[in-house]
Amino acid sequence: MQIGIFDIILKIASVILFISILVSVAFAGTWSDDFSGNVLDQKWKGDRDNFTIENGNLHGRNAQPIMLLPLHWVEIGSDWDNYVVQCKINVVMPNLLVCTKGALVLRHNGNEGYVFALHVATKTVEVFRLSDGEMLLSKDKSLELEKWYLVKAELQGENMLFYLDGELIGKVSDKRSLKGTIGIGVQDALIVLYDDFTITGPKIEDGSSAVKTHNKVLTTWANLKSVISNQ
Repeated sequence: MQIGIFDIILKIASVILFISILVSVAFAGTWSDDFSGNVLDQKWKGDRDNFTIENGNLHGRNAQPIMLLPLHWVEIGSDWDNYVVQCKINVVMPNLLVCTKGALVLRHNGNEGYVFALHVATKTVEVFRLSDGEMLLSKDKSLELEKWYLVKAELQGENMLFYLDGELIGKVSDKRSLKGTIGIGVQDALIVLYDDFTITGPKIEDGSSAVKTHNKVLTTWANLKSVISNQ
C-alpha cells in the first residue's frame, strides 16, 4: 500500500510540474543550434578545443591513451533557471570504456550544477551533481554505441524531470543550483556526436545559431542550374 501511495504522489507531483512548465513555456522564447555551420557558434563558451563541427554534427572528444579525464563541456547562457532543453546524443567511439559519457550540463554556476549523462560503459542513464559527484538518479538502460538518443530535461524551480527518447526516466528535487549556464559535455570518449540542440524558457530570446554553412546553398544553386540547362 505504501508503494502505491508513493506512486500516486509522484504522478501528482509530475503532473503539477508539467502544468507549471507549460505555463512558463507559453511566455518563453526558444533558441536552437542544429550545428550546420562550419565552426561552432561563438555563443558557446568553455572547452571549445574539445568540440568541432563535422558533417552537420557537433563532435565531442575527450580521451587519453591511459588516463581518465574529467568531464569537458561547452556552454551557453548565464542565469537561466526554468526551461525545457533537449539534444540528440550519439556515443560513437569510446576511449577505455571507463566512463564513455555524452551529457547535458544543467544550471552550471561556479562549482555547482547537474549532469544528465548517457553512461554507455555501464549502460545507465545518470543525473549527478557537478560539485560533489553525488548521484541523484540512475536507471539501467540498454544503451548502445553508434546509436542516436534524444535526451530531454524539464526544470522548474527545484524540480527536474528527465527523459530518454520520450520516456520519463525519473524526477529529481534539489535546491543546490537553481540557475546558471547550460552545456553539452563529453568524457572518456574519442567521438560523441550531438545534434538538434533546443532550449525554451522565460529568459531565452527566440533565435538560432548565427553560423550556417554555405554548402547547402551552393548545392541548391548547382541543382537549379542543372535543371535550367536541361530545359
